[in-house]
Amino acid sequence: MTIDPDLVDIALDRVKGSTFESFSNAFFPVLLGADFSPLGGMHDGGADGYGGDTVFERVGRTGNFFQASVQVDVRAKLRATTRRLKEYGREPRMLTYFTSRVVSAIDVLEDTLSEELGVSIRVKDAAYIRAHVNDNDVTQYAFEKFLRPEVSFLEQLGSSTIIPASKNVTSPAVFVFLRQEVDKLDGDLSLVNSVTDSLCLWALEGTDPDAGILMSAEEVKAKILDQVPSAESIIREKVGKRLQAMSMKEYPGGRQVKWHRREKKFVLPHETRLRIVAENQRDEALRVRVLRSLADRAISLGGEITEEQADRVAAMALRALQQTFESEGLEFSHFVTSEEELEYPQIGDAVREVAHQMAQGAEDPTILTNQVLMVIRQCLYHSHPDERDYLGRLARTYSLLFTLSNEPRLVRYFEQMGSDFYLYVGTDMLVRALSERYLPPESQLCRNVLAIAAQGGAKLVLTEPVVDEVYMNLRLSDLEFRHHFEAVEHRLTADMIREAPMILVRAYLYNRSQPFGPANWPAFVNQFCNHADLFKPEGQFQVQHYLQATFSMEYRSRADLGDLVDADIVDALTQELMSEKQNANLASNDALLACSVYGHRQRRSETSQLNEFGFKTWWLTNETRILRHTRDLERANRGARYMMRPDFLLNFFTFAPKVSDVRKSFSTIFPSSLGIQLSRRMDDGAFHRIMAEVKEAEGYEEGRRLAIMAECADKLKADFDRRYRFELREHR
Repeated sequence: MTIDPDLVDIALDRVKGSTFESFSNAFFPVLLGADFSPLGGMHDGGADGYGGDTVFERVGRTGNFFQASVQVDVRAKLRATTRRLKEYGREPRMLTYFTSRVVSAIDVLEDTLSEELGVSIRVKDAAYIRAHVNDNDVTQYAFEKFLRPEVSFLEQLGSSTIIPASKNVTSPAVFVFLRQEVDKLDGDLSLVNSVTDSLCLWALEGTDPDAGILMSAEEVKAKILDQVPSAESIIREKVGKRLQAMSMKEYPGGRQVKWHRREKKFVLPHETRLRIVAENQRDEALRVRVLRSLADRAISLGGEITEEQADRVAAMALRALQQTFESEGLEFSHFVTSEEELEYPQIGDAVREVAHQMAQGAEDPTILTNQVLMVIRQCLYHSHPDERDYLGRLARTYSLLFTLSNEPRLVRYFEQMGSDFYLYVGTDMLVRALSERYLPPESQLCRNVLAIAAQGGAKLVLTEPVVDEVYMNLRLSDLEFRHHFEAVEHRLTADMIREAPMILVRAYLYNRSQPFGPANWPAFVNQFCNHADLFKPEGQFQVQHYLQATFSMEYRSRADLGDLVDADIVDALTQELMSEKQNANLASNDALLACSVYGHRQRRSETSQLNEFGFKTWWLTNETRILRHTRDLERANRGARYMMRPDFLLNFFTFAPKVSDVRKSFSTIFPSSLGIQLSRRMDDGAFHRIMAEVKEAEGYEEGRRLAIMAECADKLKADFDRRYRFELREHR
């Protein structure tokens, strides 16, 4: 379950020193990739000797220390710790300081104190903890064990205070993405096809028919995912089709790929290989020229610096610029491509990290950091044409990945949104889930959506009206099978099965011949309840218990729902729905569920506590026929919709890449020539629209951004007209 960064802020504001130290000991080593041990008690200075906070030394690296503290005066604490280390005979080379406070101008603080104390100072503050708390299981465990108790007071009604705006709001990334998703033309896959084509051509580099080097579609896909794992959401099921499309004369620009049909493999034709070689040469030459330019800048700084050292500073500067796209991607893209005077981007963390990673031997990372920062400042504010060209290309590549949801902040936003959903699951979803019982796991779309929602922290609710309807569907399916199909089931063709009106009957008939399929109809029904009890009262309880256990659902009775609603409003809506349902029970069930959504929102104060994720309580269903009859109900609730489209969950959660995969993609794409190659696939108009939207976002106050984000998020959840790449449609 994703930890809400706002909870991290609250916990760090309340945590005591000893607890924060325990948290730091569990949290930071896995991020730093190092083990630390405490200094040797009172005989070596001990905890008391360092102002009450234990100092730890990195195992196997003498002179590398870290300390965790909640002290307000960070500068004074660092001076005192460094002084005490030297007094007790230590020779500190690096001191990493973890603080529960937010430290402003960390760059300046680190640079000033490093020079003053003669020790490389690194500070990781509350903002760093917040940004990395969901990095892996270890960091999440550290929060749950040591910081979660600090926020338990929030579980008491009326105890919470105003929570500051999260990074989802302060950064324009999520804002721009939501606006794009709401405004995007339905069914426009041109960008997806374009990037898939680019990745395929990149994967086919090195193929040669004369040397017998050809690749199948699966081999092309495997090569792409090995280097760019987050691309799976882009290229799933598309690689083979796009390779075939590129092998046709009608392909824009002419045939790009040769298809050897007999071997079912692909290869780059001679002319394409020549073109790609020429493009790669130009791209690599640009990278070399930029490195040379950065090295010249390093030499121009003065001081005793050799050409070899200048080359290393240049490499660090380039890597730091590339790495900044991961942490400040959209803002940085706007900065490097805008002709306006913009605020200097936050690149200090990237520079320090690269300097420490690439430092050699006895080199002082602080000196390297200063050199790299000065080179980058010159590059950004007084850039040469090659430098502008290179950074502009990387900005376009980042924007391309951004439009395809490959951005860590977008992944985290939707994970956080999904972790607090309260979803009344509709009958159609559960009947569809029953029908998927014998499908391969990857084809169980409905079951996968429910499972991932539950695993992500959403609360799935099974209501008594829905149990009644699922149970009734099973009974009607049994009657249909016995009256119309039982006597002739072994003579049915696929075309005949397709016309069966009940989805569960079709599911049985399609799967009965599978190796692990049901032996007969009673065996199929037995998966959900005892066939012998299907028309007895206990059969309904068996169905209820199966649904609760299988899909991790909580049960709510009609009486529970009745406490949330106005009975007169439910009765009036029931009468309105009778023209659609032709069944009083079904109309009453739908009216009760629709009104319960609004009632539960009021019970949870969702209407008075605005956040960037929008409403949390929804009815998860594709039962859209009643929407035209509930417009007055929506108007009475200030236009807020109540029904969430399951395809929203399927596309934004089931197929979303992991943060770790996105980061691996970033680290693979930007340092390589692929980063420049992909820039050619970013449409000029789309790129400029994104940059304009960044400017618009930065022009709003945070309160206005939050309100727009909440509105866009709710529109996406409730949009039943949008065409998604993956949809929960039943295909007969």
